Amino acid sequence: MEELQWRVEQVRTYGLVLGVEPHVGSITSSPEAALALIGAVPGLTLTLDYTHFTRLGLADVAIEPLLAHASHFHVRGACKGRLQAPFKENTIDYDRVLTQMAATGYAGWLGIEYVWIDWERCNECDNLSETILFRDYVRRVLHQLVALDPALAGARSLDLALAARRSADTGEVVRL
Repeated sequence: MEELQWRVEQVRTYGLVLGVEPHVGSITSSPEAALALIGAVPGLTLTLDYTHFTRLGLADVAIEPLLAHASHFHVRGACKGRLQAPFKENTIDYDRVLTQMAATGYAGWLGIEYVWIDWERCNECDNLSETILFRDYVRRVLHQLVALDPALAGARSLDLALAARRSADTGEVVRL
């Protein structure tokens, strides 16, 4: 814990936050373990990816308490037994998740994270097609949220999700 606290303090001097990604096989393999770590290390945030817990059969409501501690969020399809699933097989209620994020003022990034590796059946989806499906879906939901509550139109997280992504190569914001 001391090492993590030191790292949190170090990145803070550069105006950054430190986040860890809770997932199966890590020291934060359950939502409860992730909350315990956050409680033990003030200033630590989460890179939240529901899919790691959905794969185990946990309901969204069991994962939802982690949203308040997220500084980055991964989006992709998942279902019980599948870390990565096609959009049509996804069981995560992203309407609810995105609504909760907007309601609580989430200000981090949303990253659509389809990967192509021979692990956990992550090589069974067309990554490009699934990314486009989720991109369009997330945009549609966020536009609906803004239509319901125009005050959200200026929310940093919604503006970023609707308008841009950060290039992994250059770090510059790229308009979509």
